[in-house]
Amino acid sequence: MSLIFFNDDYIDEVKPIFTNLNSGITTGIGIFDSMLAQDNKLIHGAEHYERILYDSETVIGLKPRYSYKEFEKICLDLLEKNKLTKGFARIRTTVTGGEVNAPLTKSKKIDFLISAGTAENPEGLSDIKCAVINEFPRIARCVLENCKRLDYTRSYAARRKAESMGANEAILTNTDGNIACGATSNVFIKENGTLITPPLNDGVLAGVTRKKLMEERDILEESISLDRLQNADSIYLTNSFFGLRLVTLL
Repeated sequence: MSLIFFNDDYIDEVKPIFTNLNSGITTGIGIFDSMLAQDNKLIHGAEHYERILYDSETVIGLKPRYSYKEFEKICLDLLEKNKLTKGFARIRTTVTGGEVNAPLTKSKKIDFLISAGTAENPEGLSDIKCAVINEFPRIARCVLENCKRLDYTRSYAARRKAESMGANEAILTNTDGNIACGATSNVFIKENGTLITPPLNDGVLAGVTRKKLMEERDILEESISLDRLQNADSIYLTNSFFGLRLVTLL
């Protein structure tokens, strides 16, 4: 039996927790975060929780009341209770707008869920082959695109399209026709030894690994056209589960 954390309690994951009135189910009002842990330590835990707070307030208008220390303890307790203290583990946090009486009614109380499961060793992951998908663009200059919202329908559709083309990941364009980000990742290119990534204003997800790389390295934020992507010296994707990885563009 696996346990999850839901609104202050550790409960059996098979116990029903959301009703048909939950705004996360009825209208997708909510956000989520996926974080890697290794040997009972959270990888960039504070940065992930900072994004959870920001995204929750931006999307829902409310945010979790826990301090980072409380959040960290909950995550570590979950790893221990689920016997995931050795090796790699995935911790997913979901925040919804809670139960509402009618669609798009202002949320009064959030629902807060954390679960934990196994994760692959990043070193053993398969190569990434990407296809650029134009049919499901992200919206340029929309602050909601920077948040990790529950609605991943565009990423889902783009990845299915990429798979039909022989790739295993999609790179999405934005409404200006420029490169935005991967289905579950951020995009970087290298030109003449310099790393470049699209600015958040291009409809880019504000990834934690993207942020850490920009703090640690001299990286330019510039819009990337399709031609620029295709002519780059190299292309990389980043996320919390595989770091910075070189990819092949179909």
